[in-house]
Amino acid sequence: MFGMKQPSINDQSLYMIHDIAEQQLLSFEARLSKCTSEETELKKQILIQIENHKKQLIDFENDIEHQRKEKFQFSIEELYSMYGQFENISLTIEFHKFSDSAKMFGRSIRGIILYKKDEREQLESLIKKSEIPRTNGNIKMEISSDVDLSDNLKKELKNSGFISGDIYEILTVNLPLLKSYGEIGNKEIPNTLEIKFDSTNFDPFFAFQSMFLQRLKSGGTLIEYERKQLLGYLCYYNPDSEMLLKEILYDSEGQKFNDIRIHELEAKLFNVDILAEEILEYCEIKAYQKSNRIELIKKEIKRSTNKKFEVFEAEYPILFKELQNSISDFKEESLLTFGTFKPLFWTYESFLHIYLRHCVELKIEGHFEEKTNFQYSMKDIRRILKIGIENLLPQINERLSEGKDFRISGNRALYFNGNYYSLHILNDGRITAFHPN
Repeated sequence: MFGMKQPSINDQSLYMIHDIAEQQLLSFEARLSKCTSEETELKKQILIQIENHKKQLIDFENDIEHQRKEKFQFSIEELYSMYGQFENISLTIEFHKFSDSAKMFGRSIRGIILYKKDEREQLESLIKKSEIPRTNGNIKMEISSDVDLSDNLKKELKNSGFISGDIYEILTVNLPLLKSYGEIGNKEIPNTLEIKFDSTNFDPFFAFQSMFLQRLKSGGTLIEYERKQLLGYLCYYNPDSEMLLKEILYDSEGQKFNDIRIHELEAKLFNVDILAEEILEYCEIKAYQKSNRIELIKKEIKRSTNKKFEVFEAEYPILFKELQNSISDFKEESLLTFGTFKPLFWTYESFLHIYLRHCVELKIEGHFEEKTNFQYSMKDIRRILKIGIENLLPQINERLSEGKDFRISGNRALYFNGNYYSLHILNDGRITAFHPN
């Protein structure tokens, strides 16, 4: 091109001369448009330059396309081996200038390569062979939020992708390569920062009250459990609240409902502002709640194992102690409220189903002993669940807005830090199942 040697698709500055030649062509065409009718000789010279540039550009494009058909630069196997098998590597991909991908998405994009479960399994197997094939196949990407592409094109890249052979060059930051897929043993959530917090003089119940009121003020909603929490806290911290005047707080016998009163008593107990008879009342309500949760545990154990509750308690004392702690410690809560069609929450039944069947620390025998266990501690599984919900939020909102359950499993499962996860959310926003595959 313009007297230079035959270009190769591997040349680092392959398209630089072509870009310059295109700019020159535009410049010649602009000059031609400004010529007067008397400037015939100048017009003739400019037209010669235009035709010459057009021919050179077409010849260059044809040559590059011929080379790409003969031998493309990146296969799906090479991309997985170099980048895809590692965790969260952000890539800047530059497409060949004349490719279909460049025409659709622009010359370059940035994001993370995505793989379905069967695709990752197949590629893991292929890269371990002595002779690895080179396939010109589809690559899907989660595009970085700051990339200037329409939502439709981002969706196209995520669902359909582009042909690997359309890639000209790949750039990435030189960071340590971490691989979690297939890793055995317990894991930690990556990029976790532990922040020390001095809770002296901090009232968590007042903080919850403030958070719930702010959510309502911002147009959000509370699940039923959170609404009763708020009413209980208001009864203690702000008994003259207008909200309390609009709510039914008492039963037919003039007693506050237990599921409201318990939160009021918790706040009073924390602030050492509770009467002796109220302590007795608090213990009675807690005992009633405990008996209800024990029945839920018995029900889940019966579903999951062949053990009776008493036998289970004797044979699994450590596990049973964990369950005993959960009876008092677990609170229903919204795991995600911002940007959701409905609050996405879990109940004690959700907790038991997820932890009892799939948590390593609560690993049990029976019908589900072959199910895959979490590779995280109990305290981290809630965080993994929340991360999963955040990653799937657009799809979850779409299903729930149609009045349908949301399910994702099998080959469509969510990938995070080396594991694929199944998730089931009922149409009311309640999470009913979550586990690694």
